Amino acid sequence: PNGVFFQSYTNRNQVYSNLKNLLLTAKGERYMLPEFGTQLRLILFENISSEEEFQTSLKNEITDAIGTWMPFLLIEELDVNINMGEDGRVDDPSHAVGITLKVYVSGTNIYLPIQIFISDTGNLTIEEAVYNG
Repeated sequence: PNGVFFQSYTNRNQVYSNLKNLLLTAKGERYMLPEFGTQLRLILFENISSEEEFQTSLKNEITDAIGTWMPFLLIEELDVNINMGEDGRVDDPSHAVGITLKVYVSGTNIYLPIQIFISDTGNLTIEEAVYNG
């Protein structure tokens, strides 16, 4: 590899890198693009009255960000699971959130399943999921 930064050599890798960047960037973090990104970390600490409202807020935030900044992605699945105790990568499994996001790149056969983990401290982890289908 030449240079300091990892370079994407396939469309799939580039889409994954761009989607990860979008989801991990907090709104207001990008200079001159204050609406770029998501507020996933902030939603975690909002006063929300029900689990359903919390899940809906997370889904809406992801859907809106993709629709605005990556409209060529078609969301096939978006599930929010709370209290993923079996996953050891979170700080406190009793307060962890696991999000499954499966997207297709419109007009191609590029399929991208990813997992998003949010710990109770607001730490976000995004990784490509294993495709079983």
